[in-house]
Amino acid sequence: MPFVTINELVTYYKLRTSLELFLQIGNGVIDSSKLKAFANNRANSFYNFFRSTLIRKKSIHEQTKKAALKFDLLVFGKEEEKMDYKTAKCCSTIPGDDVFGFITINDGIKIHNKNCPNAVSLQANYSYRILQAKWVDSSQQKHRVTLKIKGVDNTGLVNDVTKVLHDMKINLSGININGDIGYFEGILIIEINNKEQLTEIVRALKKVTGITKVIRENK
Repeated sequence: MPFVTINELVTYYKLRTSLELFLQIGNGVIDSSKLKAFANNRANSFYNFFRSTLIRKKSIHEQTKKAALKFDLLVFGKEEEKMDYKTAKCCSTIPGDDVFGFITINDGIKIHNKNCPNAVSLQANYSYRILQAKWVDSSQQKHRVTLKIKGVDNTGLVNDVTKVLHDMKINLSGININGDIGYFEGILIIEINNKEQLTEIVRALKKVTGITKVIRENK
């Protein structure tokens, strides 16, 4: 048993010397069950130490990741919709500020900082006109796109298409494929981050057996 562990045992059992420790072990005062309890306690201490270290590292990582984002787009509501808005004259709002939207009667949506002098009054008296709002990184924002696909019908086409999108970690919001005498036309509704990602998806779908054309629908 390493010397450091003996010292830890002496401290754990609130003894004065290592000799007293050995005497209690020899006399059976400290038996194997108590030594096991010490070992478990010591293991838990190491676990808690490493856990706190990992949590601290994760927190630092999240802070670094957040600092790398550029909060340049304001979105509203749980669906994070883009809407037209104006900044309230009582606030000097800049991207990244904690804000909320207020639906005015004649001037559309006005943005107020949450620490605005008028914030408490607006939220207390006109809560039904308050819109949740937050700044996001536009490059991370999801965009819904509709793709039309055409080609020669084949068994397992739907599975092949969904597998491609799943492997690319693309969210498929809707799919509708209709066949007619060996040919098919279909609609895919997907969510993407940017145009570059869309180009990769189109390229991958064109490699699926039977698909001859992939077109983005502009609504």
